[in-house]
Amino acid sequence: MKLLHNNHDPVFAELFVRLSPEIADSFNEEQLEAIKKAFGSQSFSRHPLDVRVSVPIPGIKFYLVLLAGLERRSKQRLRSEKGIYPFWRLSNIIFLIGFFSVLLTSILILFPFVSSSLASSLAFISNTSSPNPTSIPWLEHQFDCEHTGRTWKDGKCWDYEHNPMF
Repeated sequence: MKLLHNNHDPVFAELFVRLSPEIADSFNEEQLEAIKKAFGSQSFSRHPLDVRVSVPIPGIKFYLVLLAGLERRSKQRLRSEKGIYPFWRLSNIIFLIGFFSVLLTSILILFPFVSSSLASSLAFISNTSSPNPTSIPWLEHQFDCEHTGRTWKDGKCWDYEHNPMF
């Protein structure tokens, strides 16, 4: 097969191998370069988000592909692809229902844990940032207590600006 050994593009090589030898040998160099440019993987840019995963399900060969990026297709191509790849197909609907069911279930299961953790963190922050009155045991006389800016009450010296983070 002509020029196949000089080609380093796997998409082009796969396309070229699928042709019958008579047709493959009929192309000249200029035609091969034009085909390579039109169908080769180097003519396509990479997607910013390109996730390709084989899902190990026993007895089933299953894969998942998620691609995302800037839309560069023409309006004509978008219209034609709507007919070829319709979004609202039974398999897509089943997948979306399953995906959103798992997502909703996860949120409902995790929400109580996250909210209680968040609430306890916020309670800790509010308790530590607000003053908590405490008695000062080493100040046993009213004069010594009031001299330090604290309050004498019920025979004890009270500090109303005490912060437990101190």
